[in-house]
Amino acid sequence: MNKITKIAIQESYKILCSFKNGENRLFDVEQSLAKDKKYTNKILSQDVFNKVKVGSLGELYWDGVAEMKDLHGNMISCEYDICPDFVYMHSELVGS
Repeated sequence: MNKITKIAIQESYKILCSFKNGENRLFDVEQSLAKDKKYTNKILSQDVFNKVKVGSLGELYWDGVAEMKDLHGNMISCEYDICPDFVYMHSELVGS
């Protein structure tokens, strides 16, 4: 699995991702995710987008953007994440 180790937000919904293998890749969130989906629309708000973090498994994530039911059937907020392998496959290599 490719792990993201560091990120830097670039212009308009693009994230420069440094991977464990030493590569730097530019991930365009707007072009890579399905449009008009509930959670995609949330992270494509600039205020929310700018709160992206790298998780312990090397994934990109946003706190409190998604929802799920708890064991009692109550809706609770949870993180929305993007697998690092997906980011790697849908990004462009930067530099050589």
